[in-house]
Parts: sequence; C-alpha cells; structure tokens
Amino acid sequence: MTPHPDTHGTGSDAARAQQPAITVIVPVYNVAAYLPQCLDSLLQQSFRDFEIVIVDDGSTDGSARIIERYASRHAGLIRVVHKPNGGLGDARNAGLACAHGRYVSFVDADDTVAPEMLARMHERAVATGADIVVCGILDFVDGASEAAGTFHPEPEMAVFGHSLAEEPRLLYRVGASACDKLYARSLFTRTGVLFPVGLAFEDLPTTYRLLAAANRVEKVDLPLYRYRHRRPESITAHYGANFLDLLEGFRILDAEYSERGIFAANRGPLLRLHLTHLIAGRYPDLFLRASGRWQRAFSRGAFELLHERFGDWRRDPVCEELWPNPLLRAVSTQRWLLDAFCRLPERAYLGLLRRMGAFDPSR
Repeated sequence: MTPHPDTHGTGSDAARAQQPAITVIVPVYNVAAYLPQCLDSLLQQSFRDFEIVIVDDGSTDGSARIIERYASRHAGLIRVVHKPNGGLGDARNAGLACAHGRYVSFVDADDTVAPEMLARMHERAVATGADIVVCGILDFVDGASEAAGTFHPEPEMAVFGHSLAEEPRLLYRVGASACDKLYARSLFTRTGVLFPVGLAFEDLPTTYRLLAAANRVEKVDLPLYRYRHRRPESITAHYGANFLDLLEGFRILDAEYSERGIFAANRGPLLRLHLTHLIAGRYPDLFLRASGRWQRAFSRGAFELLHERFGDWRRDPVCEELWPNPLLRAVSTQRWLLDAFCRLPERAYLGLLRRMGAFDPSR
C-alpha cells in the first residue's frame, strides 16, 4: 500500500479551485542524468492548461535536488510528492492520488516528449470523447540524437475510434506502455484500476484492464513520445527473475477478463497478445541475453500459462498469422525447440530470426 505522500508545491490550492485539463505524472527514481531533459520537454509544451506532478520515489542520486529546483522555478505548474521507494507502479499510483486534471498522462523521467504532444492528444480526446488517446513512439538509443530514432507508423489505423467490444483487434494494436497515452482520469476512478505494486512490467495488466473499460480508443499516429532505449540500468536490461513478473501480469489480466465475462469473446486477440509478449517480443531481449537458467524458467512458465488459458493453442490460426514462416512457427510453438534455438551463438541466432521474418514491426 502506498504510504501517505508528502505533497507540496505552490499553487496546489489554486489547482483544486480550477481543474487543469491534464495532469502529467512523472515518477522519478535515481535518474538525475536524464531528468532535466525530460522536464524541459514538458515545460516546452505548446499546450498550457496542465499541471506536472513529480513523484520522487526515494531517490538517492541527486534527483531530489533537481526536482526542488524546477518546482521552485515553476511554482503553480509543478507539484512534488515525496515518498519512500516503492517502485514504478507505486509511484504512479501516488501521482494518480494527487492528480487534479480531467485527463492524466504518464511520462517516465528518462524519456522526453514532443512539444505538441499534449496539445494534439487533448484535441483528439475532446473532439471524440475518447477515454484513451494513443500516440506514436520514437525509439532512440541512449547517447544518440533523438533525430536518429526510429518510428513505425500504425499499419491498422481503422481499428481505432472504437471500444474493445466493437474492435477486439485493439488488444494487439494498442501497445502495453502507459506512457504513450492520454487517459480520462474518470477511467481510473470508475474502474478502481491501479498499477500493481512491486511487479515489473506493471504497464501490461493496467493498460489492458483500462482498455476493456474504455468507451473509445483513438490514436494520433505521430511520434510524440520519445522513448530512451538501451539504458544499461533500465529494467529491460536485467534479463532474469523480473521477467517472470510478466507471467504474473498476464495472470492479473486474464483473471479480470474472465471475471468480466469477456475472455471468450476476445480469445483470438488475447492469444495474439500473449504470444507477442511471451514469445515473439522476447526474441531480442530475454531469449537472447538471459542465462540458460532464466530463459528456461521463463519459457516453462510461458508455455504452462498458454496451455492453461488457451488449450490447444498451437493449432489456432493466430499462430500462422503471427508466424507465417513455418520454421519460425515451429521454433516459437515447441518449447524444446525454442530452448535449443536460444542456445545458438548470438550471430547465428539473430541472423536466422531476421531471415525468418521475426522482426517485422507491422505484425
């Protein structure tokens, strides 16, 4: 449970009196090297009717001093929450508890955003009444210019402008990240959904539970969020026990869909979501970098979960759709073959995956 946060910042009473359109929540833990660039990108927004809630999650590296400097210079715009370290999900929940905006957005403190991000997403939310608006993500490598980053345009824009009940394909066209989205704050209050605390990959069960309750999901297909990739200390650089939390995230999600009575109606898209995150999405990280112990532990848990939730899933047409190459499909759906494939030398492993079409972002 999140402790009662120590919140301060000039202008909080005024914010209560006049609700801002958007609250941007920035969780911070030991990111002093990146935090100024993140906050500067928010301060450069063309949209002005917003507040920033910075959650200092027990930083020990000087981040707190940076936060205080920005808060003192931008009183009335920035509010600060100080709390003991509880992890990313706990920090986001603390920010939600203090949010005043009609909409909320999450920005990780080592990333940046385009100057027009809030304006474009808010405009789409107001025009359509959507509970969720998604934007594109620009991936850039830490230490390199953002201009050299990569952006993959959405290949299926027609799925947007609908609810999940109307368009189940949203389950695999909407990414798991919480940071490329603008949410109606009422979506959190009426569902009671919060980020799991103490769980890595906390975005996945949160995003897709909210998706199930959203009245409409829209997308602005522009690279408005800028994700810093391959930081050595980032969570995805540690290929071990934390990846087992991904299995727990799916258990939380599956339980919610079962309780709501919508699992069966969304079985195909849910299977594709599971396969994408548990197998196809793990080719470039866990299956490549993890020790044999953790790779085998994860694959064992993933296949057990798939068998439990989807029965004879290997015969489902989703597998052929996701893996049109028969060899890649065999590698990806037979655990013994996948485990053996992961023991190949890196160069051979990556070369074979590319030749089999494993890294096609449009799928």
